[in-house]
Amino acid sequence: MLVFLGDHQPAPLITGEDASRDVPITIVARDPKVLDQISAWGWQDGLKPAPRSPVWKMSDFRDRFLTAFGSHPQPHAR
Repeated sequence: MLVFLGDHQPAPLITGEDASRDVPITIVARDPKVLDQISAWGWQDGLKPAPRSPVWKMSDFRDRFLTAFGSHPQPHAR
């Protein structure tokens, strides 16, 4: 599994002053069971998030990720 996660919001110089400050996250896995584990998250296939993709605080993503893949993972976590 690979998790692509920006470490900060996009720079206004690049995106413009009115751009969203959200940071997209992408998870790539060879084994479909990995993505099945997070199917309840409401994400879609591909690298570009859909306009109605869920938006979470980074701490919420961390908690969901650790619940799904930590040392005591929960089946189909949140």
